[in-house]
Amino acid sequence: MSLTATQTQHHNRRLALRIYEQVNLFYQAIPDGELSAHTTGRAGRVLPPSSSVENDTLQANISANGMSFTAKERMLTGDYLLLRILLLSSMTTISTCGQVVYCKPSNPYEDNRYPHTVGIRFVNLSEADSALLRRHVDRRNKQEMTIKALTAALLLTALAMPDLAWALLLGLLHHLWEIALHVAHLLFEYLEMGLDHMVEHLLHTGTHETQVIVFYTIVTLASVVAYFVGRRIPAAGKRWLNKLLLFALRKKSSYGYFWEQQSGLDKLKIVGISATAITAYLYLAF
Repeated sequence: MSLTATQTQHHNRRLALRIYEQVNLFYQAIPDGELSAHTTGRAGRVLPPSSSVENDTLQANISANGMSFTAKERMLTGDYLLLRILLLSSMTTISTCGQVVYCKPSNPYEDNRYPHTVGIRFVNLSEADSALLRRHVDRRNKQEMTIKALTAALLLTALAMPDLAWALLLGLLHHLWEIALHVAHLLFEYLEMGLDHMVEHLLHTGTHETQVIVFYTIVTLASVVAYFVGRRIPAAGKRWLNKLLLFALRKKSSYGYFWEQQSGLDKLKIVGISATAITAYLYLAF
């Protein structure tokens, strides 16, 4: 491949829109001996029939030119894979071949079952599948941009009126807390009433004895529930923290990718506009 072709391919890969997508991924490594040259794709090779096995649902970074995903096994740069990608958000299936561009250790906050991150370049994607994938990526990118725009509008509104935004937030949390307490009180009353009737019917006890039995029954049930919930809280907290850290690192990677695409002048513009906006806000706010 000539230097110009390599630069063009690198340029196209860098400009391609990328999204994180939940996918069911089917892939299979292709031994060199099974690659034949009598029918050619863009890689100059034809692929054997797919006999790949379904893998778990993965969070993949995908574009119209390639994708990256976490994997259990380490792969070598230049290896070929049969790929069948099921995009869960649109139930769209893409079948193609990919060439491994890189294989590196995965994010430390990814699932430990997948220690490797594999980057794939599509090498024989059909025109129909390529157009379908571009439409899917464009649609998802527009959805993400809409969500980001709404989030930015809410953030700007909160920054413009911090006192009002804080008051509305506290009022909302207060009402939600009151509703939760009211629902919990109703559930407790129905539970206590049901236990009262059941104990009186089964044991034929008086009012005082019934209240004592129901009290200790509720305390026992609450202790059992608290025990099982308490056992799960540390693990749930750890999973939530890992997901939060993973989200933050993915966002950092995404913003780093965006920053690297900008020219020196564009970077200077971004820094200048950001510094001006922060200075103006601090000056007007204080």
